[in-house]
Amino acid sequence: MKLLEIVEVLRTKKVRRIAYGVLILLIITDFFIPRHEVHFFGDEIPGFWSLFGFIACVLIIVVSKWIGHLGLMQHENYYDEGDV
Repeated sequence: MKLLEIVEVLRTKKVRRIAYGVLILLIITDFFIPRHEVHFFGDEIPGFWSLFGFIACVLIIVVSKWIGHLGLMQHENYYDEGDV
């Protein structure tokens, strides 16, 4: 099986729903896990680190795209314009 075929299989709605379901189950189980030792303020709040990780991931993606659009992505004729 080629890599593109594997990627196409993983992009189906059924696989996405299963992945979202697993994520939701993990967050729900976090509410039932007892917290014996609290080291940080977020350890007391159920689901805090899941939400924190999601927000951090979104911020990394947004900032990376912003940096990419600022200077890394150039149009096709970027080098040809300097000669005119």
